[in-house]
Amino acid sequence: MSLTSLAIKEKGYNEIYPFASWKLFTVPSGGESLGERYKLYGIKQGDTIRIVNISRQGYDANDEELIVNTYGNMIESHKNRDIYIKKLMIFAKDIRPEFQEYLLYKEIYKPQQIGSKRMDIKKKNITKL
Repeated sequence: MSLTSLAIKEKGYNEIYPFASWKLFTVPSGGESLGERYKLYGIKQGDTIRIVNISRQGYDANDEELIVNTYGNMIESHKNRDIYIKKLMIFAKDIRPEFQEYLLYKEIYKPQQIGSKRMDIKKKNITKL
């Protein structure tokens, strides 16, 4: 399959399955210099706590990550952001109802630093839910 995919790609077509261009093991971030992700923080009795994506009934950790990143991107870039703020609020209340308020942050980091002792993450407050 990998040889077939490579031959098809050489002819200018899309691969059947991304064997030839798949960088999962060699360069997990695709060689990008900056990575971005959105994270939810919950506010409870004045304390701000980062909401960690974990598997729970109804969602697994990957689902939670995808939902937060999708809505976060829509909130930051879309004109009708109030719709997506409401949807993300419903999701946040569903997974972590113990918080009174929620904050959405965009985290910008360097993928090359993943696994190092010090990972520099810059945070940008997007909105309060």
